[in-house]
Order: sequence, then C-alpha cells, then structure tokens
Amino acid sequence: MLHKMIRILVADDSGIAREVINNGIAVHRSKRYIEVDNVDNGRSAVEVLKKKQIDIAFIDINMPGLNGPEVIAAMSETKSTDCLTVAISSGLDERNANTLQQLGAYHFLKKPFTPEDVSEIVATYMTMTTTYPILIVDDSGTMRKLTRKVLEASRFDFEISEADSAHAALRALASGKFRIVLTDFHMPDVDGIELAGSIRDLSSKIGIYMMSTNDTSYLERSAAFVGISGFLKKPFTPQDIDTLMHQFLELDTPKFGKVRNMFSFMERERKAS
Repeated sequence: MLHKMIRILVADDSGIAREVINNGIAVHRSKRYIEVDNVDNGRSAVEVLKKKQIDIAFIDINMPGLNGPEVIAAMSETKSTDCLTVAISSGLDERNANTLQQLGAYHFLKKPFTPEDVSEIVATYMTMTTTYPILIVDDSGTMRKLTRKVLEASRFDFEISEADSAHAALRALASGKFRIVLTDFHMPDVDGIELAGSIRDLSSKIGIYMMSTNDTSYLERSAAFVGISGFLKKPFTPQDIDTLMHQFLELDTPKFGKVRNMFSFMERERKAS
C-alpha cells in the first residue's frame, strides 16, 4: 500500500521546542517519508504554507513578526487550508482558545511537552488519513447524497458505499470489508434497529451509528440495547463525524474538537445527576 509523504511545518522561535518536536516526528520516519520545514517566526511560517501543502503544522502562539493565531488565520489563503494545526505555548487563555477554535485549530500542546506528545499527534494524523470503508444505509437518495457530502468534508478519509434498504445493506456487508455503517432509523420493511441487530450477529467490531431526526430516549435506549455504537441526530456536521471517529478509533479528544456523547440520553442523565 502506497502512503503519501507527510509534510510538517514546525514554527517556533525557541530552538529547544523545535528540537523536541523534531525528535517526536523522527519516531515515524521508518514508517513514512516525512518532510519537515523548521522556521523561527510567523512570516516565514506563512511563506512555507503558501509554497507547499502542509499536512501538520506545529505553531507557537507567541512568535515575533506574526503570532500563532495570525499565522493560522492566514492559512485559509494558502495551499494548506486543510492542515492539521497544533498550537503550542506555555499557557492558553480563554480568548486565545476561542480564537484558535474559531480558526479551525485541531489541538493544543502545553510547554514543556515531550517528543512522545508530538509522536502521538503524528500517529493520530496517520490514523485519520487511513481509508475507512463506510456504508450509508438510507432509503432516501437525497439523504444518502447529503450524508456523503458531510463524510467527504470530514478530517477522516472514507471509501463510501451506499445501500437503499436493510436487505441491500446486509448483501453489501457480506463482503466483510466495511468498518462503519451509518444507518437511517426510518426505513420501509426493516428499520434501523432491526438492521443493527442483524449486523451485530455478523460482527461485534463494525461501528454502527443510527441517523434520525427524532431525539427520543426510548429509541436511543433500544439502539444502545442492540449494540449500536452511537446516535447521529440529523442534521449532523463533519465535526460530528470527526468526534464519532475519534471515539470509534479510541483516539484522544483534541483540545479544539467537538465533544459530544454518542447517546444524548447519557448527556441528559449526567446533567440530572
């Protein structure tokens, strides 16, 4: 399997911080070809982002010239719009945190951090850019098209297939290739709960997520009982898919990621207790 090269930008005016980040990246050099650009100021960082498509950027919040948030804001005008951005600093106040979240930063590393912290982020990126075969099950062609669009805008990489009924889904799942199923609840003949029960008979490892416009505790409890992995209330976003995938793959929740329970009745019970 051919893996594409990973391009990483390290922007920090501290030579020690740059060295720690490079040591963390080096752990993965035996597995992937990695190209690293090291810069010590914000303007040089933006130049690199304009010149080439960067996959992961470690950006110090406080740098001479342009600071970290200014560099990340400028990113949308460069080749690196989809870059996985990690902000770094010895502290993070609420104002900076809100700004970074709005700008689409992914994670925050608090100084002093270790090469292991950096290595874990690179490993997460490699996991995110692995291709996951996913099956959308919905009797509505429009809903399948919308769901496909949301999946394509996620940070994760999917090989998307579609089924217009539970029977078609079970035929497709017989191939054994699918890791995840997104199924509608309301379908003629066999509903999503019944389909999930049949999928669970096939495999305990497939992630099964129910899509529904209804938000009833009864429906969610039935879903949890048959072994569904989680619930997606329509309409959902690419960020919801990212959250779902972080939980499914047991990845650490990123600092600026969306946090949501996979079942909303759990959220309600947590608040009530």
